[in-house]
Amino acid sequence: LSQFFFKIFILFISMNINLGKKLPSFLQKNEKKKEEKEKYQNYLTNGSSLLEEQLSFCKNGHHKVPIRSFTAEEIINSTNGFQENVGPYLYKGNFNKKKVLVKKYDGKKNMKRQHDHVIRDIVISSEMSYHKNVLKIIGYCLEFERVALIYEYSQFDYLFNCIQFLTWEKRMKIAIDIASVILYLHIEFPRPIIHRNLTSHNVILDQNGVVKLYNFECCIPLPIGKVQVQDDLIGTIGYLDPEYVWSSKVTLKSDVFSFGLFLLMLLSGREIKVNHEGKYYSEDYGLISLENYAKICVKNNKLKDNFIDSKILKDEQKKLKGFLNLALRCAQKIGENRPNMIDVAKELQRIKKGEMQELLPTMECLIDWN
Repeated sequence: LSQFFFKIFILFISMNINLGKKLPSFLQKNEKKKEEKEKYQNYLTNGSSLLEEQLSFCKNGHHKVPIRSFTAEEIINSTNGFQENVGPYLYKGNFNKKKVLVKKYDGKKNMKRQHDHVIRDIVISSEMSYHKNVLKIIGYCLEFERVALIYEYSQFDYLFNCIQFLTWEKRMKIAIDIASVILYLHIEFPRPIIHRNLTSHNVILDQNGVVKLYNFECCIPLPIGKVQVQDDLIGTIGYLDPEYVWSSKVTLKSDVFSFGLFLLMLLSGREIKVNHEGKYYSEDYGLISLENYAKICVKNNKLKDNFIDSKILKDEQKKLKGFLNLALRCAQKIGENRPNMIDVAKELQRIKKGEMQELLPTMECLIDWN
């Protein structure tokens, strides 16, 4: 009898050992199925959003530049698990022996809003990628919960990191090139598109010194027949149109204001570092917006001492003054007083050639500061 129970005991142990071996394998298969299901669901959800956005923004729903869909496995392998970070949410990768740049967000903050913005970024980036001054997008991955964007890669640096080392000629070219990108958004789509987030943090210089704008996720189209659209406040403090801040209504002139601040940054050689109210700190006047600081320097004849970058002071004074005048006209508080982007682009070309007419900022530009 004892031998019988002993055999039963041995059989029981043997069965449990075999079951123990099979259990991890079963759990792994289960986990794998769950991951594949999540990827598939993400693909369907994100793909639907992408198609809807594409049809909304683009003529006939077709991209001007063909882009491909990557799998999550391809992206993870190409970036070695997102190991090499080269900027905010930007990772260096290698795909088929070609370097790529992957943009992928993490975390759960503002999930729905960020999802919509990333989808919009893909659509507009693909429409703009042929432009020599836009970072070229080559694909996307829909299998992550948050869509990843894949760009062509070249060695680069952010404009705010290298502005102080640039010559006047290079700064002038940067202004002209970025103006052409913003102008394209305003006039070449079925509906005019407002960028809403033009800052030096979204502008890079590649290894050949070519300036490129990237990050179109804050873009918003104007409704047909309208000149403004109401939306939640979004963008970068210090570059935001005051009228947009007051009213939540954004217009094409909102981009003009941001571009004016961008020009002032190029002229001063300083990144716009501000507090939560958008105020810039100056030793002479304390907290003040950068555009108002420039106006005070003009009125007090302190441009050379306090504002214009000493590296470019010895360059052509006439062009510097024309550049400043244009920047201040763009950065006026009242949108109606700002020029259109097409006039800004034309004026920059005239300044480059030394053909501008107004050599000093007009009083209209100087009287609205406080």
